Amino acid sequence: MTGIEAPNRLAELRLAAALTQQEVADRVGPAVSAGQVSRWERGEQAPSFRYRHRLADVFGVPVAQLGIPAPSAPVPRQRSSAEDEWSVGDEQDPRVSQSQDEWRRVRRLLNGNRHHLAQTASGLYPHAAVGSTGLVAGPGWIPDTPVDLAEVTIAEMPAAPPPLFDGSEREAARVLPDESLMRTYPRYTRAIRDLMPPRLFEDRHAWRLLDVDWSRGQLGFGDTTYFGCADVFEAVAHELAYVALDADGNPASDPVLRDLPYRRLLGSPFDLSRRPVMPAISTLTIRRDGDRAEFLLHRRDPRAVAAAGGMLQVIPSGIFQPSSLLPAARQADFDLWRNIQREFSEELLGMAEADGHGQPVDYASGPFGVLDEARAAEKLTVSCLGVALDALTLVGEILTVLVVDAEVFDGLAADFVERNDEGMVMGERFPFTQDGVRSLLDSGKVAPAGAGCLELAWRWRDVLLPS
Repeated sequence: MTGIEAPNRLAELRLAAALTQQEVADRVGPAVSAGQVSRWERGEQAPSFRYRHRLADVFGVPVAQLGIPAPSAPVPRQRSSAEDEWSVGDEQDPRVSQSQDEWRRVRRLLNGNRHHLAQTASGLYPHAAVGSTGLVAGPGWIPDTPVDLAEVTIAEMPAAPPPLFDGSEREAARVLPDESLMRTYPRYTRAIRDLMPPRLFEDRHAWRLLDVDWSRGQLGFGDTTYFGCADVFEAVAHELAYVALDADGNPASDPVLRDLPYRRLLGSPFDLSRRPVMPAISTLTIRRDGDRAEFLLHRRDPRAVAAAGGMLQVIPSGIFQPSSLLPAARQADFDLWRNIQREFSEELLGMAEADGHGQPVDYASGPFGVLDEARAAEKLTVSCLGVALDALTLVGEILTVLVVDAEVFDGLAADFVERNDEGMVMGERFPFTQDGVRSLLDSGKVAPAGAGCLELAWRWRDVLLPS
């Protein structure tokens, strides 16, 4: 190209790396041909945001050094809290706008295709998949039979070292948008806050899952925060959506770990020392009336929640975390049953959410006392079905089931709400039958944790609902 201005540096970088166009195509991805690489080099087509990053990896340079021109016209936008000195007037630099628009596009696809992506992700760990639920479980994480919650010991592990990865790694930065011309967003949660914030999005203390040992009936926990975990689990999910889906949300490839550098960096998902794992406790609530059993579901509002919006979930379900930062609350709340009770009261009875800033919860009053009395009278049983990970996000899930006699259930149900801060309580009760459970599992509408609860509860129905 002597004497002619090259449209970009792709040919120069390829020749410097001693690669043919076919070799570049092979390294960029299975859908790329040598002819496609040739068109990129001649400037006849511009590689997508995804392929620019792959080309940068192939040549070992930052994306900016590929020399691919940015769009010529600025993209109008509304000013956000991320505005800084690199924006001029009411317009943001088009290169920053393009990066942020692309990030929003992939995040919308992520939120709209979580079931498919969870199935894709579970395929990366085929020997650990929990049926077709989208969950994966480490060796021994699913006990041989349901464990009465009273027999589950939980222990704090304050001496545990911090996780190796926290979402600030170079591999995680590949899925972050530009904050300005000179810098990328430092954390995934910062990008969510500025570019696509849900209604409920607050950093709170949570317990960090560190150990699962059913031989002793014990789970071990340390300390973490919601944002500290989300910086990892949302980034790893975004990466998979970016690689696995095309612009319309259709499957674009069947990725392997080689295509997912951040997921690959995290290593075994079952090594809980490598990243912060924030567990949620998801509970299938079953109303038992003689030989008839029914259960509840919750439709999560995509405008309110950062994950699993639009999907069906068992209810109650919530992060394992204290109700308040006060020491007395931490001591009382470090209890799986108390966490279930609190979520039951908030999601089904409309009690104000304990947001971490108020006084400790009084577990002796109101619905807490009713649930305790029913459990003591054996009119309510609560069992742990096991521990798993959402394969897409690698978030921890403590799977439980609450079986309540009809008399107790109906007394509480008189005060059930139709909506709560996270979505809508489904008005109908679903039959806990083979057809009822299977139709929901096959629908693709149930979040992985809920699907796991249904799958395991049905497997152990004779134990949970003895004649």
